[in-house]
Amino acid sequence: MTALAWTVFVPELFLLGAALLIFLLDSLGILRDRRVELFGGLATVAIVVALVGVLADLRFAPLASLATVPAGVVNAPWTLLGGSLVAVTSFGLVFQAIFLTSALLVSLASLSHPSDQKGAAIFFGLLLIATLGMTLAAFSADLIFLLLSIEITGISTYLLVGYTRRDPRGLEAAMKMYIIGALSAALSFFGASLLFSVYGTTSLATLGGPILYNTHFPPPLLGATSIALLGYGFLVVGIGFKVTVVPFHAWAVDVYDGAPSDVSAFLAGGSKKVGLFGYFLVFLVPILLSGRAPPGLPPIPVGFHVLIVHFGLPLQVVFGVMAVVTMTVGNVLALQQTEMKRMLAYSSISQAGYMLIGLAVATSPAVAGAVLLIFAHIFMKAGAFIVVGAVAGLGVGSRITDWKGVGLRFPFLGASFAVMLLSLAGIPLTVGFVAKFVLFSAAVQAQGWFVWLAVAGLLNSALSVFYYARVLRVMYMEKGEAVVVPIPAGAVAGGSDPPLLGVGGIGYGRAAAIGVAVAIIFAFGVYPQPVLASFQMAVNHLLQVL
Repeated sequence: MTALAWTVFVPELFLLGAALLIFLLDSLGILRDRRVELFGGLATVAIVVALVGVLADLRFAPLASLATVPAGVVNAPWTLLGGSLVAVTSFGLVFQAIFLTSALLVSLASLSHPSDQKGAAIFFGLLLIATLGMTLAAFSADLIFLLLSIEITGISTYLLVGYTRRDPRGLEAAMKMYIIGALSAALSFFGASLLFSVYGTTSLATLGGPILYNTHFPPPLLGATSIALLGYGFLVVGIGFKVTVVPFHAWAVDVYDGAPSDVSAFLAGGSKKVGLFGYFLVFLVPILLSGRAPPGLPPIPVGFHVLIVHFGLPLQVVFGVMAVVTMTVGNVLALQQTEMKRMLAYSSISQAGYMLIGLAVATSPAVAGAVLLIFAHIFMKAGAFIVVGAVAGLGVGSRITDWKGVGLRFPFLGASFAVMLLSLAGIPLTVGFVAKFVLFSAAVQAQGWFVWLAVAGLLNSALSVFYYARVLRVMYMEKGEAVVVPIPAGAVAGGSDPPLLGVGGIGYGRAAAIGVAVAIIFAFGVYPQPVLASFQMAVNHLLQVL
């Protein structure tokens, strides 16, 4: 590998180096009474450095001079890669920034864990490795490389769910996630093997395009097209478990509910997004190239035949149906929940349905709208789980009815949670509204049956208002019982009122993470042009290089 190739992975090297350093320092027993400050500080710094590097590679004006990837390498046509496993695209860099932002939010919030927490090294080390897997997936130009990168994230998150080792519910959730993850990986790799048998390669630029086969050795009995469709079917199911689309969603609710709240925040706001990225990367090519030969197709060798495939419409219908079913089932079941984390888990499932509209429509504005919703989901959903963890630390129970009066007793947490729920519901002046508006508008502009996807999205958004409003009513309109707030060691309680944030309350790190999430929700809800323009440009570049 050349020196240039190494510079592409500078952010990943920071993540890997920080993870190894954390494990090394933990084995040496350094600062046992300040584990969270040491390991959390290292993880947060590494994520910040990696995020700065990615933003520099995206050529953001203040950071462009720090870029480690030459401009000519970014968005190079995939046909010129020569079978390379990786490709640097603006689309991939945007998703790297999204992945790193979600990890940064969770790492920042986790700095408020007890200083002497024994599992701190495991938590922050695995968080970095899971993020490393996501950033590698964003550079994928090969299906096998993509699936292996997703599995790096998957294996790390299985361990993260049960990292405390003392909570039986967490261990049960980790085992469920492990079993489902193993099934997901098996289905995905089997689908990849079927595609390889048809195309003779796993390059994402080739899969889904015309099929070249020797006329002396005709395709198998089922036919090349049927086998390729079957392979894509296995990939839809395998990656669908990661995305938590219906009917491959059932595991997620128990896992989100049983995992520590900060881990649930990472699962919903971070690792789930790598599956959505995999969907876009794997299926955009067969949808866009359906029924036509790509420009620049080389001369066909003597004795070979080219089969022009028509995968686009079947795949679009599949994703359209999955989008409607996922958003509907998620919202209907969320209405019936009595526990806060389970309600948020079903809400997260419904949000995945909205995001799939972008893939079903498969136009540049639709994909950009889906990416904006994915970006917004970090702050809405991960932020919501972080608030739930903070409120639980203040002695509030897990049931929705336990949140009576929380908005009045803890104004900062109550107001922040209300903003996140309103954004999830798509209320104006929030980034959630902007993302849904862009996505649904793109579906309407595409016309045809795509209009019904927008209608389904609007109806489901209206349905979601009911269970979000129920939570707001409980928080602000019902009187709750007094809560005994646990005071950390060394903190001084001032009278009978809840202690100040960061002293005896939720901690400075968690308060900062929540504050950042709320600020982003409002800032890009009022002025979304900077991120939306960047996402639109990245999508356009991707469609040009495929």
